[in-house]
Amino acid sequence: MAKRFMSYLNNYEVEMKEKGKASESAEPSPSSVAPESEEVEKSASAFFENLMHPSLLPGEQVICQAENTLRFAPYSDRKQGISGNLFVTNFKVTFVTADKSSYAYKETKQRQRNKLIEDNDIPLTCIDTIYQVLSGGKKRALAYGQTVSSTSKYLEIHCKDFRIHVFGFKFVAKDQNKRATNSIVHHSCPTRDDLLFAYEFGLNGKFKENSQRNQFYEQQGWAKELKRLNGEGRWRVADVNLKYHLSTSLPEYFVVPMQLTNADLQKAAGQYIEKHLPTWCYTYKNGASLVRMSQLLPESDFKACEEKMLSAIKQSSGGTVDVEVMDLTQLCPSLMEIRASGQRLMSLCMTDSTKEFYSFDSSWLSRLDSTQWLQHVATCLKVAANATDIILNKTQSVALKEETGYDLSCVISCLVQILLDPEYRTQKGFASLVQREWVVMGHPFQRRSRLVQGADSEQCPLFLMFLDCVWQLLQQFPSRLAMTETYLTSLWDTQQLGVTDTFLFDSAWHRQRFFREGGKLPEVSLPSAWDWHLQFSEEDILLFNNPLYSLFNSYDLENVIASAKGSLKRAGKSASTISYARSLTEFHGDCEGRKDLFKRPNSDVLLPVSTTAARLQLWSQCYLRWCVPAQILGGGRPAGYLQQCLLVEEVICLDHKLKILQEQKKQRERGRDQFPRPQSGLVFSLEAQSQLNSCHLTSSFPFPAEVTAQTQHKLISGPLSLYLHDSLVEYEFANSED
Repeated sequence: MAKRFMSYLNNYEVEMKEKGKASESAEPSPSSVAPESEEVEKSASAFFENLMHPSLLPGEQVICQAENTLRFAPYSDRKQGISGNLFVTNFKVTFVTADKSSYAYKETKQRQRNKLIEDNDIPLTCIDTIYQVLSGGKKRALAYGQTVSSTSKYLEIHCKDFRIHVFGFKFVAKDQNKRATNSIVHHSCPTRDDLLFAYEFGLNGKFKENSQRNQFYEQQGWAKELKRLNGEGRWRVADVNLKYHLSTSLPEYFVVPMQLTNADLQKAAGQYIEKHLPTWCYTYKNGASLVRMSQLLPESDFKACEEKMLSAIKQSSGGTVDVEVMDLTQLCPSLMEIRASGQRLMSLCMTDSTKEFYSFDSSWLSRLDSTQWLQHVATCLKVAANATDIILNKTQSVALKEETGYDLSCVISCLVQILLDPEYRTQKGFASLVQREWVVMGHPFQRRSRLVQGADSEQCPLFLMFLDCVWQLLQQFPSRLAMTETYLTSLWDTQQLGVTDTFLFDSAWHRQRFFREGGKLPEVSLPSAWDWHLQFSEEDILLFNNPLYSLFNSYDLENVIASAKGSLKRAGKSASTISYARSLTEFHGDCEGRKDLFKRPNSDVLLPVSTTAARLQLWSQCYLRWCVPAQILGGGRPAGYLQQCLLVEEVICLDHKLKILQEQKKQRERGRDQFPRPQSGLVFSLEAQSQLNSCHLTSSFPFPAEVTAQTQHKLISGPLSLYLHDSLVEYEFANSED
């Protein structure tokens, strides 16, 4: 690499001298030529020095670097890649190369780019497992904190976002080889949370306050939510846990039945595991409520304590029907089962060789079934649907009970509220729900994500399972949730960044202690995960908006179609029997949730039509986006998403023209500025259609698939492409008159 740079500099210098000879008429003095040559060399050297240095965030520092490192292209069997410098900082592992042409295949502007990390960056908090491959081909997993004395031939980094990075150290100096390996091992999972990069980031960064971040840390947030749900007078915001004197797993403010005094709560807290008292989650319009609680301590003799709590919940819910207690430890999979299932899913989806991929592909369905992941997702959806049915049809309050009160109850309570309340299906409402039920109510993100060293048994992809459940609802009700799968995937990625206070701590008490460590409270300030502008541009954030949701809430398509048919009938014409607009309201596919896609429902409640694993789908954008042979060039869900965006834009355009025609007289009097064309809020518009060719899309869009010049051929020789080659389906499509 250094020789290439010097060659470039020499060629550049010769070229400048030749230009100088061509203009000898100016006859510059010898003393003036030397400084120019030195200036050129200095400028070029500075250019290449910056080119080969990573970009750093506030508080980020380089720990070590390994020059002449090879980054292998995925699915190349360690035979193809690019050369560059590998840097380890206190935030990430980053690979920098001067060969920018090798980065991506047919990049376009319509692609999500994160402002905090680049394509070749690996946040230390995202690293799941580190494998060292020795010169003899022996492969071993490295334990966090261990000292590596041998040099590495290859280093495989398996990440929590289902991505594999492989680096070769064949041309790296031995001291840099060992130092880089040890730095990654030691800094990817520190022993204390104040050693995480977030602490330095918070000390050096200046971030704007986000209203959603502190929404439920204060009393006003709970009071506002109670008022919205008409819970005032029956429930109250308790302040018994001020300064966390009662429980460190609960926030300072939470909602309890009006009948319970602070003295009652103090007396009962000692009987519950981690003093996690029964707390209110939601009240439906019929008065039935949703509550979550932990189990009583095994040695507790105060069984009457729980009966008193349930009696108070019953009174706050109307006092006519007993509370239905749903024991999630019996109904849902355990944390150990979910953790084992998540590990099997990662092993299935994370392949790095073509041979391994095709081996898995030949028995894909049976292997996927053996992971039990979709079975666990289906179970959570079924339990949530049952709880929703009890609240909705039996007008009976439900208490979600589990051992700790801050794991599975987070999943089920959020799903129930999404099914019952349209507010939580908006992006703002969904963020508020996650902030309240997961973050403020004390889900231990730091332990479940294993951000610091501790018991491996505490790691569990519970939040990922929840997001998968929401994604399944999005597939069954594609026009009823405001967010796209890109929003959900980006939220999962944000949890792995480790720089937001949203997903960094185990509880509200833990968060406060972190900020006050060493009296640094006035200086430490971390951003919120809900401040998407910190990571993405305005255009990228538009990728979070669901076009079908916009269409469903903005237009009554049944009336539009009926009106169009009436106009055609009066004109002596008839509607086409093969009409895309008409087919939108008709039955499609096996999923019953797609029936009457845009028909106005009688209720705002969603009831899942598929709660069995056999009817669920694999969230491919999240799990398979880095798997090149599994990608479809120009196809997959992104192609459908693109057409949906263009359809919405067309509806808006036609509706706007219709209003102008209907108001021609008024338009002449008032001017057309009175009727500006509304914006769809989508990233793809009719004007942008020419800027994006379908061949730029893969089924991993908008995330950058590992498509390089070396891996491009994998997209045109995958299982689907081989199946469609010379097939009847492809022939009929190519010869279709449409």
